[in-house]
Amino acid sequence: MRGAALIAIELAAFLLIIGETYFFFMAIVPLGPVPHGLGEYTAITLAKVLLTFGLGVLWLVVVASITRLYVRSKLRPHPPTPSA
Repeated sequence: MRGAALIAIELAAFLLIIGETYFFFMAIVPLGPVPHGLGEYTAITLAKVLLTFGLGVLWLVVVASITRLYVRSKLRPHPPTPSA
């Protein structure tokens, strides 16, 4: 099956989205009650933004790495096969 590797890349990207969504809603969103001080509120909000940005970067790095691995495997010279 020629497209199995491409399907695996898409499946990995989808599973990463599901896992990161779960992590986002279970860990980042309920990071604590909303504080009343401006400094505390800013610090928690900044932490949430940075963690969310980190999840996006993680997704991009993993998908790019898998894709690069796939492309390298296709560009690798294959040994010649005998014609007779």
